Order: sequence, then C-alpha cells, then structure tokens
Amino acid sequence: MRFFWKVYFSFTVLLLLSFGFFGTWMIQLTFEKSYQRVLTEAERQNRMFQLSFEMNMNSLEEIYQNDGIIPATASSIVQNLSDPGGIYRIYNSVQKLLYESKKEGFSVDALRITLEMEEAPCGYLLLQEKEETWLLFACRSSVGDQVYYLENVQNISEIYREREAYYDWYSIVMLVLTGVTTILVFLVTHVLTRSIRELSRTARRFSKGDYEVRARERGRDEITELARDFNHMADTISEKMDELTMQAKRQEDFTASFAHELKTPLTSIIGYADMLRTMDCTREETLEAVNYIFHQGKRLESLSFKLLELIVSDKQTCRFCSLSIRKLAKNAIRLTAVKRKEKEIALWTGIEEGRIWGERDLLISVFTNLLDNAGKATKQGGRIVVRGRKYIGSYLFCIMDNGCGIEQEEIARITEAFYMVDKSRARKEGGAGLGMTLCSRILGIHDTRWRIFSIPGKGTAVAIKFRTKEAERR
Repeated sequence: MRFFWKVYFSFTVLLLLSFGFFGTWMIQLTFEKSYQRVLTEAERQNRMFQLSFEMNMNSLEEIYQNDGIIPATASSIVQNLSDPGGIYRIYNSVQKLLYESKKEGFSVDALRITLEMEEAPCGYLLLQEKEETWLLFACRSSVGDQVYYLENVQNISEIYREREAYYDWYSIVMLVLTGVTTILVFLVTHVLTRSIRELSRTARRFSKGDYEVRARERGRDEITELARDFNHMADTISEKMDELTMQAKRQEDFTASFAHELKTPLTSIIGYADMLRTMDCTREETLEAVNYIFHQGKRLESLSFKLLELIVSDKQTCRFCSLSIRKLAKNAIRLTAVKRKEKEIALWTGIEEGRIWGERDLLISVFTNLLDNAGKATKQGGRIVVRGRKYIGSYLFCIMDNGCGIEQEEIARITEAFYMVDKSRARKEGGAGLGMTLCSRILGIHDTRWRIFSIPGKGTAVAIKFRTKEAERR
C-alpha cells in the first residue's frame, strides 16, 4: 500500500473512532445522569410516601391500626405528594395488595422485590411492559407489630426514548462527519505527501540518467531535511561519476599511449632484426642496425623502469626521516651530468642548507626527473638554475631553465601518464611521458605543495615547498 493511502486511512479511521467513541460516551453519560436523577427522585418519593404513611398510621389509636383503614389513609397521602402521577401500592406482610393508586394494566408480584429486600429496607428494579420501562421502588415499613410494603412505580421510558433519539441524531451526524472527514483528510494528506511525491519523481528521474535534477527544499520539516540529504547525495554521486569518467578516460589514454610507446620501438627492432636475418648486409649496415636495435631496447628498458617506479611509488611503505636537501640535490645533479655535458648546458646552483622530512630514494627520483626534463627542454648551450631557500617551517626548492617553455593549457595535463608536450623531441631523447606523473605521485606521498610556472619560448620553473624538521615536530 502506498504511503499516501496509509496516512489517509490511518487519519480517517483514527478521527472517526475518536468521534464515535466520544459521541457514544457523551450520550451514555447524559443517559446515566438522567437515570440517576430519576432514581434519586423515585427514592425520595418512596421515602416521603413511607414517612407520611408511618406518621398517619402511628397517629391513629391502636384499635384503628388495621388493614381496613389503609386505603383511605394511602389515598390521602398520595394526593398530598409532589408527584401524584406515579403509581403507589401498599402490601401487607403476606403480600396482599391493600392499596393501588392507579391500574396500568400490568401486575407486579410484590414477592419479587420483597425477597430482594430481606436484608435491605429498600430496593428497586426495572420492568418492561408493552415497550414501556417502569422503575419500581419499594421499602419495608413497620407500624406497631404490623409489617407493610410500600411501592411507587414511575414510567421512565422518556429517558430511554431520549437516548435512542440522541443515537439516531448522532448516527446522522456521524454520516455527515464521515463524508466531511474523508474529504478533509484526503486534502490534508495530499498536501502533506506532496513533497514526498516530488522527491520520489526526482529520484526516478535521477535513476534514469538525469543527474542534474535536484529536489526542491521548502520549509524546515523532516521531509525538507530528506530532500537536502538527497541533493547532497546526488551532488556526491555526480562528482564521483565525473571522477570515474575522467579516471576511465585516463586509463583508456594510458593504455593507448602505452601500446603506442611499445609499438614504435618494437616495430623498429623487429624490422632491423628481420633485415639482419634475411639479408646479406655490409658491416656498416649491420652496425647501424645493431646500434638502432640497442637504442630501442634501451628505450624499452627505460620505459619499463619508469612504469615499475610508478607502480612501486603507490604501494611501497615509505620510511620518512630527516634528510639534507643539499645532499639530495647534489646526487640528482651528478646523475644527470652526462646529458647536460652532451648539450653543453650550464648549471648554476644556490642551495641553502636545510633538512626536510621524506624518503631518500623517492626524492632523488623527483629531483633527477625534474633536472632531466629541464635538460631536454633546454637548447644547446642553455642554462639551468637550481636554488633552495630555508624558511620558518618550510623549505622552497626551485629548478629553472631557459628552454622552450610550456603553454598554459598544457601545464594542467603535464602530470598525465604518457602525456608529452613535444612528442617528437621527447621520443628522440628517450622520453616516455612518465617522469612528471611519477614526480606528482611521489610529492603527493610527501604531502608537498608544488607548482609549475612557464612562459613559452623563455623557460620553465618548478617550485616545491617542503616541510622542515621543525614543522614536523610542531
């Protein structure tokens, strides 16, 4: 069952039961009060009848205190009572009727009540006669050595008819109230569940691929909080989907680039190897082919090492320690000296001594890759500057060159795997487009901020901000 109908039927049944119970209780309460009032009045009339009877009988001489005088005495008493409309009876001790003020066409066996009155001086009972309800009240009275039973009977059918009339009237009211209540509850339920229906429609649209749709947030109730939570969830899912889409694209680009990087040297190696296998070559041709196979093999070796470093950088457990940044830079400078010498590139250094927290081999790999990239980008006879300066809590390390530079739109993609700004130059110098990717991951492991500044045609600068030993202790 839908939530709307659950709320609708719950409210309707609850309201109707409440009205029904309350109305029935009020009618019954009114009837009980009327019944108690009639009962009290009947008791009072019976007490007055008894008191008047005993006073009149006791005022007579003993010789006149017999059954024969009772009808006249009782008739005089009844005429003086405040409610002469009732029926009054007097029985002697053997249940012989001595006086009856009116005959209503029904007889009452006095013994029925006297038996109940054996332990009590007074009592009452209800009688049904021809769709009429009568209240019989009786008491036992003693005059001298004689015992008499005095009864007064009242027709109380009116309070029963009144109750039935109230029930009939209330039944009509309940029918009208049921119709009005069902309509009002339907409208109220419709309004209360409108936000839930809107949220449900929004969720269905979102599940069908409309990831831009959001729920409306109105009010401050729980449904509004649910809509706000849904919107937050939708935003998070959209962001994650965008990330997954970009990641899938990067993986696809990575696979395509990796296949291309393998295909080119392998094609050359296979071609030259096949030439050596099937053709009679001169010594010069053989040396040229072997030399080309060697260089392409070295390129594949370099690519495999770069990929291995890239994989290991994410999975290996790093043990950080305090390191001298000047020693790290000197090791990297020494490892890249051969290529700089080949291109006659000048190196200027100004590295202030300082200690940083990190993993030695990984940071040497970063500095080596950055220096190697700077050497590749710098023309013959160019210049590379390495500077380092210590600050409070940090150390700024910078590598600058006066090479070809990088376009601004290229900088954002330079850390993607196999991405190369100048593919022909990179492949010519043995690059595979993995160095900056490796640097980015290693610096991410060290929780280090870094930026690349470049002007096309003038050069590039890479600035890295490390945490120092003092900052780590704080």
